[in-house]
Amino acid sequence: MRRDFGYTRLMFGIRVLIFLLGIGLVVWILFRLAKGPALAKKPQKKVGDMVRCSHCGVYVPRGEALQDGDRYFCCREHRDADR
Repeated sequence: MRRDFGYTRLMFGIRVLIFLLGIGLVVWILFRLAKGPALAKKPQKKVGDMVRCSHCGVYVPRGEALQDGDRYFCCREHRDADR
């Protein structure tokens, strides 16, 4: 009985390719699991306390607001308009 060596070589090559792809997939999955989720590493921006403009009602961060007594304003124009 004579075997077709071209077919045998082809099947061997396909098996090796599938084996290497499987190893590559396992390694890729292990690296992804080791890194952890990408969302957890992003720093969250801290805004701080928000205060409401006494003139127009828009909320601005306390650090950016203009204070006049116990009232806060979003800009100089609103502060001056309410005086």
